[in-house]
Parts: sequence; C-alpha cells; structure tokens
Amino acid sequence: MPPEALSTSVVPAVLWGLAGLLGLGLTVLAAWLARNRAAVGAVEVFVRRRGAIRVALLVAYVAAAAGVLIGASELPRAPLALDLALGLALVLLSPGFQDSKFGAHGVQRGWHARRFAELEEWRLTGDHLRWKLFGQWVASDLPAERHTAARAKLVAVAADRESRFSH
Repeated sequence: MPPEALSTSVVPAVLWGLAGLLGLGLTVLAAWLARNRAAVGAVEVFVRRRGAIRVALLVAYVAAAAGVLIGASELPRAPLALDLALGLALVLLSPGFQDSKFGAHGVQRGWHARRFAELEEWRLTGDHLRWKLFGQWVASDLPAERHTAARAKLVAVAADRESRFSH
C-alpha cells in the first residue's frame, strides 16, 4: 500500500475516532464537575493554585496545536482541528490538583469534593478547613475570619467527626 493511500484511508478514521474518545472524555468530565458542584454548593472561597504553570501549559498547547495545523497540511483539517479543540477544552475545564473550594454544602480539593456530612474527619486550623480524603488529610482554603460560620455548618451535620486536634 503506498503511503498516500494510508493517509487517505486510515488517518481520517483515527482522527475521527480520537475526536469521539475526546468527546467521551468531555462528557465524563462534565458529569464529574456536575457532581462536584452539587457536593460543594454555592462556592464561597475558591483558590486556584499554580496559575502560572497552568497558563504556560495552555500557551504551549496552543502553540503546538498551531504548529500541527500549519505543518501537517496533508492531514484532514476538520477532524484534526476538532481533536485539538476538544483537547484544549479538556485542559481548560479540568480542575487543578491543588485547587481548593469551600462552599455552602461542602468542600473540594483538586478533583475530589465532599459534602460536609460526608467528611470522614475535619478540623479548622489556620486559614484552612482540613479534612480527610481517602484517609489522608487535605486542606481547603478558608480564612480564619470565616471559621465561626463554617464551624456552625460542620457541627450541624458532622459534629462527631471533628478531629480532637482541631485547635
């Protein structure tokens, strides 16, 4: 089979298949984010860490995508552009592993969110609400001046899970 036949038969199918997988990934991500939004409720404190790294990665992605679109003139444009756009959407919408949210009903750290009633254990310390996730302590940013209101919410649904090392 000559190389040009390969590019006209297999490559478009692979690129469209990749678009399907990326679309499926976006669907799963949307469901995950919706579940997290429901657990956290109205966000009261949101801290996004590593913003400079995230921006650098996005700039690198866009530059690489532009290079691929310009340099790969023999590839079918529609599925290639769709793949690159879907990949960019995945990167943009994904939570950062160090991102922190404190909301009306719960907390989030990175990809994982829990309602206050679901917390394994919790404590308010410094400028954080520390809570256990899969047996490990993680922290959601919460300024000390908000601790009194947060404690009232937490005690109402999970008083028995306040860590004895809370103060």
